[in-house]
Amino acid sequence: MHLGKPHSRVHKCYFALLPGFQALFWHRIARRLLLGGWNFPARLIALMAMYLTRAELPPTSSIGPSALIAHATGVYVFGQVGARMTIQGDGGFGGGFGVDDIGAGPGYAVAGDDVVIAFGARVLGPVRIGNGVHVGPGALVTFDVPDGSLVLWDRPRVIKGGAKTAPPTQ
Repeated sequence: MHLGKPHSRVHKCYFALLPGFQALFWHRIARRLLLGGWNFPARLIALMAMYLTRAELPPTSSIGPSALIAHATGVYVFGQVGARMTIQGDGGFGGGFGVDDIGAGPGYAVAGDDVVIAFGARVLGPVRIGNGVHVGPGALVTFDVPDGSLVLWDRPRVIKGGAKTAPPTQ
C-alpha cells in the first residue's frame, strides 16, 4: 500500500475521497456558480454535497483558501471565514440568532485567518472571531473574540446523588 508516500496516486486519491475534502470541493463549485448568477444549480450542488458528506456548507458562505474539515459529519459553516480555518467536526460556525449584519449576512459570524474550531464547538450569531483564535471542544461562542485567543468551555460539575434527588419530570 502506498498511503505512506505523500506523492503517490493512492495517497492523493485517498485524501480526495475523504468527506471533508469533498465537502469543500463541492462548496467551491457551488460558490462559483452562485457568484456567476447560477442560483439554482449552485443550491442543487450544495444540497447534493450535504447528502453526500453530511456537512452543510451553503454557497452563500464564504470560506477562505486552505480550509480543512477533519470530520465532516455534523459540520456547518454559515457566514464568512478566513484562510486556513480548521473545523474538527460535529460543530460549526455562524447562524443561530440575531438580525445584525456585521458583513457576512444577517445573524452570521465573521472569522479571521488561522481559526480552529475544535470538536463539538459552535460559534453562533453575529460575532467576530479574530485571527489565530482556537475555540476548544464543546465551547459555545456568542460574543466577539480578539486575535490570538483561546476559548474554553467551563468544566462540567459532578453533583453526587443529583440524579436521585432531581424532581421527577411530568
